[in-house]
Order: sequence, then C-alpha cells, then structure tokens
Amino acid sequence: MSNQKYDYPFYRAVNAKLTEIAAATPTPPSWHETWASLTPQSSPQEHLAVYRAILASGSVPAEAGLFLVAQIFDLITDERAPEALRLVEEHLETIRRKYGLDEDASALGADVPPEYRKAMQRCHDEWDALYLAALEEHGEHDLARLFQENRLEFDRRYEEGRQFFHRQQDGSDIENHDWLELLLDAVTGCIEAESPMGPLGLRYCQEEGFWEVLVFPTPVELVGGACDGEVVVPDFWLNLERLREQFESVSDLGWNALGLNAPEGPYINVEGIFQGREVFLQVLAYAPEDEEPGLKLDARRGGRPAE
Repeated sequence: MSNQKYDYPFYRAVNAKLTEIAAATPTPPSWHETWASLTPQSSPQEHLAVYRAILASGSVPAEAGLFLVAQIFDLITDERAPEALRLVEEHLETIRRKYGLDEDASALGADVPPEYRKAMQRCHDEWDALYLAALEEHGEHDLARLFQENRLEFDRRYEEGRQFFHRQQDGSDIENHDWLELLLDAVTGCIEAESPMGPLGLRYCQEEGFWEVLVFPTPVELVGGACDGEVVVPDFWLNLERLREQFESVSDLGWNALGLNAPEGPYINVEGIFQGREVFLQVLAYAPEDEEPGLKLDARRGGRPAE
C-alpha cells in the first residue's frame, strides 16, 4: 500500500486503524487485498464495497462498521449537494447578505433573525433528504430507516464508530471525557425529584469541536401488583438559573414546551461554553424510547426500590 494513501485526510485515521487490525491477525483478512488496492483516487463506491466487506467480516465493532459505510454516504451526498441544493444555498446566501451575517453564523445564536434560522433548517433538511435518497439508492435500507426514524441513535452510533478510528489520531478524542461526567453532575445538582427517580442518562455527539449533549431522566419500571411491568416517567423540577450558572458563558437559553416537531419531545436547551467546550445541551422531559429503565420500583412496598 502506498504512503500516498495516508496523506489523504479523510481516510488517514481509518487506514491506520485497519492496518493495525490486519497486522494483528495470523492471516490477512478476506477484505485486505481489495482494501490495500484502494487509492485516494478510488471512488466512494469502490470504498463502499470494501467497507461493506469489512463490516460483514466482523473485523470491527458494529458501530465502527456503521461509521465506515455511513461516512461514504457523506461523501456521495457532498458530491451531489452543489447542484441539488443550489437554490436553497443561494437563498441562504441572500439572507446572509441581507443581515450582514458571516458564512459560519450559527442558527442557534440568540441574535440571528428567524428568517435565517428557517433558511438554515431548510438547507439541513434538504441535505438530509439527499443523504437518505443516496442510502436507499445503494440498498442501505436498514441504515436509511435508522437515519429517518431514530436520528439520535444514528448519530450516537456514528460518533461511537468515528471514535473507534479517530481516538488514536485526533487530539480532540485523546482527551479524557471526564468533563461529560462533570456536566452530568452539574445538571443533576440542578434537579429536584418529585417522585422516585433513577440516575440521569446522557447521550452525545460531536462534530468539528461542537458538542450536542442530551441529558434525560431514565424511565422507572414498576414491579409487582396490578402495575407490574409498567414504565413511568419520573417527575422533577429543573432550576434554570442554577443550570445557567454551571456554564462559563451562555449564548442561548430556551424551552421547547410541547416538542410537537422534535422527536426527543419537550426539552430545555442551553447553548454556551462548559469546561472550555462549545456545548448545546438539551435536558429532556423524558428519555428516548429505546432507553432502558434506570430504576425498578416495587409497587407493593410503598414505592421502595425493587431488589
């Protein structure tokens, strides 16, 4: 395999990790020869065929395999985007000029006009639709379903897979993620439970140094009696002023009261700097649908934890 391959930024960390995996096996994996023949000039479709083979072989964890495949569709979508999204991008640029906004102006900023937020959301939605169409076109129906129906889980698995390849190459992933525990502890300290409550859950994804973090009350499962097996949502208060104080600076604080257009439901959001990192925190009213109960409560013993 040529050294030139490792000079191509998009594939550098992936190739280094796959080299390490191949070297650790007594005999070369079934995908090794085809993978070794790839070059930076190989098409995304050629990489896709190899990455599917790597995923099928079980040489990498499932999340890492998902990332290998999903990232190729990032490339495919980016190749199609200039033409497919030309009109919405032109509309967005017109709004930027109208309000004197920089190209990287965040749609989450408190000082941006609603018109800009709406245009940015349209661009994101159009890109997502293009990505989804590419998945379906290439037969990735299960991945497309996950992307469309449970974007939070898709992003979580994608990020976990990305870290599998990048944590040894990317300085931002080498760092200790204890700060996430500090953030979870900070939110916990701002909550007052009104009913039995288990530990808070946390999910996150990171892109280009910007962290999106979800914190939520884990479900409570009732055990015994007529309510046996029922899963309920704990009742709690969140002290917003105390939560704001946990951040070094806050650029936006909001409340989505109904969650009608948000799959995660109602939530409080805080955007700002925490432990030196740009964070968009959402404290959800209840956990994502696939979250396991964090507490089992014996309904026959006056609401005591079940043994």
